[in-house]
Amino acid sequence: MNALLGMGLLGWIVALAVGFVIGGLFFLSMKLQVEYVVEHRGPIWLLPAVMYARLALVAAVLVLVALLVPAPQLPAAMVAGVAGAFVARVLVGRMVRRREPPEGEGADAD
Repeated sequence: MNALLGMGLLGWIVALAVGFVIGGLFFLSMKLQVEYVVEHRGPIWLLPAVMYARLALVAAVLVLVALLVPAPQLPAAMVAGVAGAFVARVLVGRMVRRREPPEGEGADAD
């Protein structure tokens, strides 16, 4: 049990899953915001609102973790949550399409 930092296997799995979900929401909203800026859709006030909503989400998650997770398990829960968020970031990064270079600017240009 000491090897798992006192959290147990189920606790690590739950923390990874929660970190993955929260990280997925965070990075998907960031991806959507970037697409919104590139394509110039909708009202301009929505951009800072989404940014502040993401900050509020992270703040709410940190406050809930600080209040609900017992102190001895807190470091392990945070490490597992960050690992889950990192996995979500990698998957969202792979979802993003790479934009095609304009004609005449690629490696195939004569």
